[in-house]
Amino acid sequence: MSDDPYLYPGTRILRNKLGILDAGKLDYHEREIVAMRMRQGVPTGNFDLKHLRAIHRHLFQDVYDWAGEVRTVEISKGDSQFQFRQYIETGMADVHRRLTSSRFLKGLERTAFAVQAAQIIGDVNYVHPFREGNGRTQLHYLKQLAQAAGHPLNLTRIDAAGWIAASIEANRAQYGRMAAVLESALQHS
Repeated sequence: MSDDPYLYPGTRILRNKLGILDAGKLDYHEREIVAMRMRQGVPTGNFDLKHLRAIHRHLFQDVYDWAGEVRTVEISKGDSQFQFRQYIETGMADVHRRLTSSRFLKGLERTAFAVQAAQIIGDVNYVHPFREGNGRTQLHYLKQLAQAAGHPLNLTRIDAAGWIAASIEANRAQYGRMAAVLESALQHS
């Protein structure tokens, strides 16, 4: 990844507005700043790419110049290859089309909502529009979708390890674990 324009040359450190060249320090400061931005409230929208970009821009605006911008490089994590960059807009347009045709998952009972939301968020994760910060952005997108559908989601009930394992499976179009993670985080009415 030496030709990755998002990294400081010769490092694996993302170029950042803070000028931090230590991965641990960058991670710490990024998390603190993003937490502060979350407390301010996260932009709402129409559950399309524009909405996802607005959330990302809000959360990461103090850390990265490219906050809210669609990535220009291919990325993968472990054995998971994410959507090729030229198909990001198409991928998110498909997610939005499915949400629109399902009336944004409104009127579903709890388990049915978790199953369908798992497919949506699994596919948003596959699209992975940003160079960094996709997971936190997706969680807020999902929280807003759940709220709009009448199934409030408590993000603190999502186990990080379970979320990662579910995301890996969803990247292979296996959504069962993601549905279970989501159902366990839904608040009881």
